[in-house]
Amino acid sequence: MKSRRSSGESNRRRTPQRLLVFLSPSTRPILGALFAAAVAVPSATAEAQTWRIQSGVSAQETVTNNVNLQPNDARQSDWVTEVTPSLRISEKGARTSLSAFLSVPVVLYARTGSENNNAYPSADVLGDIKLIDDWLHVEGQITVQQQFFNPFGGQPLGLDNATQNRVRSDTYRISPYVKGVTPGGTIKYELRNNNVWSEVVGAPVSTSDFYYTQFTGHASNTQSTIGWQADFETTDLTVKDASTFRSRIARFIPLYDVDPQLRLKAEIGYEENNFPPQGSHDAVYGAGFEWRPTLRTTVTGLWEHRFFGGAYQFSFDHRTALTVWKVSLSRNITTTPQQLANLPAGGDVSALLNGLFLATIPDPIERQQAIDQFIRDRGLPSMLSGGLNLYSQQILLQESQTGSVGLLGTRNSVILTIFNIRSEPIGASGDLLTPLLSINEANRQTGVSLLWSYKLTPSVVFDATLERFRTVAIAPQEAKSNQTALRLVVSTPLSAKTTLFAGARYQTLNSDIPSDYNEAAAFVGVNYTFR
Repeated sequence: MKSRRSSGESNRRRTPQRLLVFLSPSTRPILGALFAAAVAVPSATAEAQTWRIQSGVSAQETVTNNVNLQPNDARQSDWVTEVTPSLRISEKGARTSLSAFLSVPVVLYARTGSENNNAYPSADVLGDIKLIDDWLHVEGQITVQQQFFNPFGGQPLGLDNATQNRVRSDTYRISPYVKGVTPGGTIKYELRNNNVWSEVVGAPVSTSDFYYTQFTGHASNTQSTIGWQADFETTDLTVKDASTFRSRIARFIPLYDVDPQLRLKAEIGYEENNFPPQGSHDAVYGAGFEWRPTLRTTVTGLWEHRFFGGAYQFSFDHRTALTVWKVSLSRNITTTPQQLANLPAGGDVSALLNGLFLATIPDPIERQQAIDQFIRDRGLPSMLSGGLNLYSQQILLQESQTGSVGLLGTRNSVILTIFNIRSEPIGASGDLLTPLLSINEANRQTGVSLLWSYKLTPSVVFDATLERFRTVAIAPQEAKSNQTALRLVVSTPLSAKTTLFAGARYQTLNSDIPSDYNEAAAFVGVNYTFR
């Protein structure tokens, strides 16, 4: 990781150009507009900018006995080469900020190259430009993720397994917003307009693009024991060549601070929904709390009456010097583009390590650098498997329960995640549409992932990852799928910049829909960081 001051116009323009070459042509205009505005600010701002850039590359060779994840009578072995360049950029200036991570794994096959050779780009780019001090901003984000399409299909551990179930999701967002405080400093407010474009690329069936525009408003006065908060949200979601879904909701929320750690709140409001061919309107009411018993513990809860019945949200976050605990429960409506804009359910290894490293590394940029190095040195996956984002041209009612725990010891580190997610399409009347639609939209996904890392010696680390998850269709449909995967890795640093790793994996699928399979593979690789 390098930290340096910008030295003038040429340096300010050069770094964005390097970033743009990693993105597809369709993403460049959006991000390019952000950078153009960033470099257009006065030169005095440039002097306050700090760029931090970290890049690396990894190479892995894999031998597999079932490259295409086929049944035993059709399996095919192969030798697979995977090369992954990656780039992380952070920038913080008086008027601008940028956080970007880009990687482009390139996968080459010795025997099946003509049908399987491919590149799997991923990106998470978030930028903010302050156009008027302490008031007007423009925020933009580009997210490119490799995901799976069918929750009943194969979800292999690595990119070196070729599968038609793997898809790429692209999400682009532009959000102008204003935020500030009224004279006297008693009322805080924010108005935001989110414009989001989403698409799924490479799906085994024809898919439509999504666009939604959302206006949100928030105002609050929390300076006294009795305070208040007001919110509104309007959303228009358009599915290309299909329908437009509209929702409007407004809430007024009285607040009462029992003490500095506990806040109680009630809410009352109104909503209108139009999900063709239905429409509805109803009152909204509920109650909740926010409790922070310590600086390291936060518990929040909310229940409210909505057009589909009871909606709720509950979260528990707690950390110590060596542990982090997270629990989340919810019942609410969601859409495909909203899911694509977020990480799927499951264990975000980087996020859990962030909680573990928070006490020792307060600077967020330096902390992310340490997390990235920790993941590379120990050969850890960045994400443990979780529930899939579901492709649907309907509004989904989703109930979700997830839990994660991370333990960091001198020689042992453990990350455990569990999830249970039930999804069903729903109409504006609150009636479920399950009997009319496919099992890909109405199902329950449950699973558990366990990651154990053990230091065999001060320089040699052993990692074991075990994943088990199950998908079951919701009646009247009938289908189920069970997947199990085990991955073992040994890694050791060769130098301050280089880490060598080797390992093996075994994975199986038993499903009513695609064909069953099992696969065994061995691999060896190296990670190198440019500093």
